[in-house]
Amino acid sequence: MKKSLLTFAAMLAVFALCANADTKMTAQQFKSKGYRVAYVLNGTSTDIFKMAFDGAIREGTYYGIKVDVFTSDGDDVRFQDIIHQCAQQGYQGMIISHGKPQYAYDLIKTIVARGIKVVTFDTVIQDSEGKGIPGITTMFQSDQEMARLALDYICDVLLKDAPKPIRVLKLWRGPGIPPFDRRQETYKKYEDAKKIKTLEVLGPTNPADSEGSIASVVASILPKYPKGTVDVIWSAYDAYARGAYKALIEANRSDIPLVSIDISNQDINYMRAPDKIWKACVATHFSNIGISAVRLVAQKLMDDPTPAEYILQPSVIFADQLTPEANVTNLGTIIKGYGVNNDNISPWMADLRKAAGAK
Repeated sequence: MKKSLLTFAAMLAVFALCANADTKMTAQQFKSKGYRVAYVLNGTSTDIFKMAFDGAIREGTYYGIKVDVFTSDGDDVRFQDIIHQCAQQGYQGMIISHGKPQYAYDLIKTIVARGIKVVTFDTVIQDSEGKGIPGITTMFQSDQEMARLALDYICDVLLKDAPKPIRVLKLWRGPGIPPFDRRQETYKKYEDAKKIKTLEVLGPTNPADSEGSIASVVASILPKYPKGTVDVIWSAYDAYARGAYKALIEANRSDIPLVSIDISNQDINYMRAPDKIWKACVATHFSNIGISAVRLVAQKLMDDPTPAEYILQPSVIFADQLTPEANVTNLGTIIKGYGVNNDNISPWMADLRKAAGAK
């Protein structure tokens, strides 16, 4: 009798294991679900964000995920409204980009409570005690490292023989914008070490037109600084750098070099220009932001383990490295490590990518 009971118990255990195994979707079952993911940016669709959107949309096709993109033009109220609307429209996943710290925790907590899988980018999510929200993945570029690489190039390479501190026109906006705040942490260390001296901090008068408004701001202050009084312009964002570049060209001020963070095809065109004003930039491949976010959402939808945080690493890109054929999609053939992204791919995802001919 005891032997029969043990045998019966063993059979139940086997059945339970089989039942559990059956609850895990196959790759094709996942793809057939037709999941929908909302990618919501609290900003405008600039060149680099278009790269992120395109990367997300393309990556989603491999897994049968439809990615819809929404932008708020930097309007915080509209941004929150879009997220609430998407939650009500049946999206199973969300990529939430550039939410502000003052409302991000409460906003995203309500989304997660609805069972929506969430990945964020450049969004700090903490309650009053500094605690985050379980189940989400927060993504960031390594902003402190990006600032360090740009400032090291300025201090140790570009202007290594210049008297210290190096005189800087700083293009920045904040506080309250997480990536710029993190870049500022590093920038301040260089100020405190007397390696650099900030002549002025210049920001956009119209965040919805960062490039155009920065061009006007820089043009207005250049007469204050005759040749020989500014050593470099350091830009925390490439849209600001493009505006500054246009102002320098119009003012015939090729005496002031420009170093920036982030990259786009237009940046590359300006960096290759004969005037040699735009010397270098530090960037991650922005397509990888969208690609990584979709991979992480897909893993969450499949109940795969995901990290609480994912950091994208940057590369330094020098103007003199840029060939006539260089663009943001082929920079990896010129800059070692740029654009490489083999992270966050589960075996079932690899199967679907291979079947779709993904590289």
